[in-house]
Amino acid sequence: MTFSLRRSIPRVVFVLAIPLIPALALSAFGWGSAIGVWMLGAVTGIISTLSSSGRTALVAVAALSVTAGLGVLNNGNPLGSMLLMGTVAGLSGLVSARGLQSALSMVPIATAFIVTQPPVVVVNASDVSNAAVVALLIACSGCWGMLVTSTVMRKIHFPAVDPTPPVHARILAIMLAIVVGVAAWFVADLNLGHGGAWLLMTIIIVMRPGIRITFVTGVQRAFGTVIGFVIVIALSAVVNRPSTMLVVGGIFMGVSLVIRLNPRYAYWQFILVATPGIVLLVGADGAEGSLLDVAVSRLGYTLIGSALGLIAVGFLIPFTRSGAQGTAASQADAIHGSGVGS
Repeated sequence: MTFSLRRSIPRVVFVLAIPLIPALALSAFGWGSAIGVWMLGAVTGIISTLSSSGRTALVAVAALSVTAGLGVLNNGNPLGSMLLMGTVAGLSGLVSARGLQSALSMVPIATAFIVTQPPVVVVNASDVSNAAVVALLIACSGCWGMLVTSTVMRKIHFPAVDPTPPVHARILAIMLAIVVGVAAWFVADLNLGHGGAWLLMTIIIVMRPGIRITFVTGVQRAFGTVIGFVIVIALSAVVNRPSTMLVVGGIFMGVSLVIRLNPRYAYWQFILVATPGIVLLVGADGAEGSLLDVAVSRLGYTLIGSALGLIAVGFLIPFTRSGAQGTAASQADAIHGSGVGS
């Protein structure tokens, strides 16, 4: 469907506002530890539904429910983190051969946030019970996001993503599995928390089978992220309550979705607005200290992740000629940085 600003804005408002209501209720009832988990599931349901069919979105939510539960059970073990993140990241590269990288992009990203800092949503409960509750929260919020999005947005979807050639998809899958897996081991061993999740997320987004497209995507992501974090730092003085962070974060995510729906906007513009949204929504539980400290640390990890992704893709040059295509990165790469010249 042709992009229509008039049609999209009110619908995006509803899509984000309705899933935010349960998160605000969790905050009001003092269950702050569940807010970040709920929003990860809801955003996954929204992004996957806007990117593909309801069936694919259901697969994304189900997959995240499983990986989230496993991530909690892993409890920060470096070897388990490496195996889980390497497997999920590798599969995300493999599905690019079917053009599903955008639809399933939130699975490895959300898993990274769970694995690097397993949430404790039930105090004094066993690891198994806590993992089950996290998986259930993800499933409920993901399905809620799917239901609201499919009902409100109807035939409005993100721009289509071209499939990656199968050979290149296999190479990308191997590289993602190795690089993200090794990085996840160090993140868990050094106990970097959600800062490590931003590093892993950046690697997953930036890496493409071609040095030029990775460089362009990496530069655009770094540029948009820097400006986005400047916005977060400026907001940190006035936005410091969980409910306020959820509302303001929801507004930023709404604007980012409108940008994502419009093919005329560049990738860095999407990232510029999405960065504050993600920081505010995920950080609404207050588990990582002040918003200012979170913003400064995440900026550093994002820049490091961009550099690591670029270096890693340099090893792809002997195996793929995608780097010679020279297609510019656009907002069709949003979330996963895919679908451009691959």
